[in-house]
Amino acid sequence: MYILQIAVADEHGDIRIDERKTVKKHIVVLVAVVLLASTAACLREGGNPVLPTAVSSAALTVDSGFTSGAIDPSWGLYMTGEFSAFTMRWTEIDDAVYYEIRGSESPVTTENWYDAIPMATVQAPADTADVFVRVEVQEEPCIACGLCEQVCPMNAITVENGVAVIDYDLCTACGQCMDVCPTEAITGTRYGKNYFFGIRAFFGEDNPAADIAVTDGAWRLIYYNNHYTYNPTLSCGLCTAGDESACYILTDYADSTDVFCGYGCPVDAVWQDTEPVGAVPNMIYIDYDECINCGQCFMECWNYHGRVNPDPSSYTGMRSLKRRVVSANWVSDQPARP
Repeated sequence: MYILQIAVADEHGDIRIDERKTVKKHIVVLVAVVLLASTAACLREGGNPVLPTAVSSAALTVDSGFTSGAIDPSWGLYMTGEFSAFTMRWTEIDDAVYYEIRGSESPVTTENWYDAIPMATVQAPADTADVFVRVEVQEEPCIACGLCEQVCPMNAITVENGVAVIDYDLCTACGQCMDVCPTEAITGTRYGKNYFFGIRAFFGEDNPAADIAVTDGAWRLIYYNNHYTYNPTLSCGLCTAGDESACYILTDYADSTDVFCGYGCPVDAVWQDTEPVGAVPNMIYIDYDECINCGQCFMECWNYHGRVNPDPSSYTGMRSLKRRVVSANWVSDQPARP
């Protein structure tokens, strides 16, 4: 198993290796990775792109379950379910310089490789990587209509100088902006959508491998309350009947000191089992028929104080609600909402 190393271009255009050190640095480097991947793809596509000719036997797999996370300095443990990322694994290719990972709502093939969405460029040697979901605004087709700004549940988009601008400290890649954009100026990957993935080795900037490796199926990111391991002494213990104010997800304020958590679910998709109809009385669940994947419940449970703060020292919540990777055919195992 190799340490994840990411290719980042310096001010001279040279490639250097940057390893993940902190959550904040990881996110900053991620932006550079996505931009590098997009730029490299455009350069190749603008010239004479070399299509792959075969799908190799080298497997590309996606980890199911709660996503990865950084080490909590107070607990000394990995905070699983923290990152908005798919963890991918593949077979290392000899002499590879870097790998390009792409995603698509349809199976990735040799014919549609350049139609798939560039998601990450990973410096070799590597056989695993966290690949993040991310939406982006393409300036040329943007008409500054403001619809994305109006619909964003996280207030992460503003129209500035005739183009929509995304604040990535607030954006949770829910994709609501993509749904309303009349010119398809907002592209990328998002929560709740099923994606097939492919990976291709490059032996140099214009020297791609003939083969690609692809996933057998599709995967998506969701939010999920970790009720499997519920224990009042280990979990938050705030699922108390008739006392919704105790739960970060169901209240605007965290405690008697009036620490603001957020505004709660904007579409009333989070519910508490007070009947009870499930195995765990008063448990908090997500109604996936109503959920818009905005991530507000996650931020309140982790107590981000209304803003995505990548500094682990800011986490004062209970972290029961997590980000989870599920297969395309996954069906929720929670009880039906009364």
